[in-house]
Amino acid sequence: MFILITLLALLLTASNAYSTQIKTAHAIGIFHENGNGENIQHLRKTKDDYNGTCFSKIVIFGKLNNIIPEVRIGSSKGSFIRSIAIYNKQKIKIAQEMTFKHNNVKKGYLEVRIKNKLYDSKVFIK
Repeated sequence: MFILITLLALLLTASNAYSTQIKTAHAIGIFHENGNGENIQHLRKTKDDYNGTCFSKIVIFGKLNNIIPEVRIGSSKGSFIRSIAIYNKQKIKIAQEMTFKHNNVKKGYLEVRIKNKLYDSKVFIK
């Protein structure tokens, strides 16, 4: 009986593990208007210049509860375009990939903030 209760508790805990809060948020890519871009997950500085209009992609692990993150490149604030849900093998939603459009980009750090908490700001955009 004890084993049955323990297994039931583990199953319920595992199914709700990602629904309680935001675990982490990362910038994963930046693109020109024509679709050319680069993966910025393990970079400190981009190779190309992204002056003018560009698009950024971020991924957020956890549950957002209808909150739109604030994504900035220098002084340019990104406007939300679309979101794609990411599911694990058990069909549980674990993350969201979000795309933002930035206008009048000069240069600066790409910052990802949710409720004024800074989650990622390591990549410098030229």
